[in-house]
Amino acid sequence: MEYLTKYDDFLLKNASQITGIEASLRSLTYILPGRFHDAEFASQAVYAALNLLGLYHNAILRRAAHHHADETKSEHEESAFNKYFNFWSTHSPMHKKCSTLLSIISYTQVLMEMGVLKKLGKQAQWKWIAILETIKVALRLSLFKLTSNRMIMYPHHLQRDVDPASLERNRQLTHMPERWTGERSGVDMPLMQSTIDFDNTKTSQQQQQKRGVRKFADVTDYLMSKVLTPEKLRRPDQMVHMMNAIGKSGEIVYILRPLFYVLSVLKYGQKSWKPWLLSLAMELLSQAMVRQSFEQPHGGRSKMMPLEKQEYARRLKLLWLNLLRGAFYIRVTRPRLERFCNSVENKPVLSLVGGILRDYLPLWQNIYFYTSAS
Repeated sequence: MEYLTKYDDFLLKNASQITGIEASLRSLTYILPGRFHDAEFASQAVYAALNLLGLYHNAILRRAAHHHADETKSEHEESAFNKYFNFWSTHSPMHKKCSTLLSIISYTQVLMEMGVLKKLGKQAQWKWIAILETIKVALRLSLFKLTSNRMIMYPHHLQRDVDPASLERNRQLTHMPERWTGERSGVDMPLMQSTIDFDNTKTSQQQQQKRGVRKFADVTDYLMSKVLTPEKLRRPDQMVHMMNAIGKSGEIVYILRPLFYVLSVLKYGQKSWKPWLLSLAMELLSQAMVRQSFEQPHGGRSKMMPLEKQEYARRLKLLWLNLLRGAFYIRVTRPRLERFCNSVENKPVLSLVGGILRDYLPLWQNIYFYTSAS
C-alpha cells in the first residue's frame, strides 16, 4: 500500500508528462509489427499493459479532481458519458464488475489470441475466440438487462475527462478563493474580486498562472459557466432511452453478431462467404432496427439523445471493418492492398506507408480480434 501511495503521488506530480508518454508509447505500438521477430506480440503486450495501466491512472486522476473540488467547494464537471456510466456503476455493483471485465478482455483479447495461436495452433485459436465471444455476449446481455434495456455504450469504463495539467496546478495552489457566507441563510459563495478578473491585463493573468488560480474575464463569462444546458439538467437515467421491442431486438442482434460469425467460421471455414454474409446481414439488420426504434411515428427528427447518436455513429463507422474481415478481405481487399504496396515500393515517402501496411496484411487475416469490432 505504501508503494501504491508513493506511485499515486508521483503520478499526480507528473501527470502531464506521464499522459504524454502513454500516448507516445501507444502510437509506437502501431508501427512495431514487422520490425523484428515476434514484434507483433511485443507491440500488443505493450499496448495491453498501457491500456490497463491507463484504467488505473484514470481512477487516480478522477479521485484527485474530486478531492480538489471538495476542498475548494467547487464542482468537478463530468462529461455526459461519465455522468451516465458512473450512475449505473454506483447503483449496481454487478454493472461495475461486468464493465470492468469487458474492458480488461477488450484490451487483452488480441494478445491472448496471439498467444493461443503461437502455442496451440489455428484450431485452438478459433475455439478460444468462441469462448471469449461467448463470455462477452453474456456480459453485454447482463449490462443490457441491468440498464433496463438501454443501448450499450462504448467504452465500458469511465473516460479520462480530467486535464492532467490542471491537477498539477491544483497541487501547487496556495491561494484559496475568498468566500462570503450569509449569516441567516448559510449560503457560501466566492467574492466577485476573487472570481472575476476586473483588471484583465497580461500582468494579472501571469499572476493567476503562477498562483494556479483561474479567474473569469468578466461577469458574462462567469454567468455563462453557470448556464444549465439540457445535458446538465437531465438525470443520468434519462440520458439514454429505454428501448422499445424493435430497438431491443436490434440491440440483441448486435450483441450476438460476433458470436454467430465465429461459430459459422468454425463450421464453414474462414474462406467461405457464408460467415461474412451472415455477419454483415446481422449488423445491417441491427442498425436498421435500432434506428427505426428512434424514429417518430409521423416522421420528423430522431428521438436519439446525444450519447445515443455518438454510439450509433461509432457503430456505423465500424461497418468499414467488414472490408478487412473474412472471405471479402481474403478474396477482394488483400489482393488490391498487396498490389498497392508493390506499386509504391520504390517511391520515397509512399514506400514507408506501403511497408507498414504490408506488415499488417497477414495480421488482419490471421488475427480475428484486430478487425472484429466486438
